[in-house]
Amino acid sequence: MKKLFEKFLKKLEQANKENFGNAKLDCCDLNKKGNNIHNKKQ
Repeated sequence: MKKLFEKFLKKLEQANKENFGNAKLDCCDLNKKGNNIHNKKQ
């Protein structure tokens, strides 16, 4: 079970690096970026 969880965390880490790069994963910063994307579409 431990190996399975470690494998999951490694995949999650890789996906985060691909999506966010080296940016902070601060919820306030992400929310602001998300709102800017939605506002541009309108």
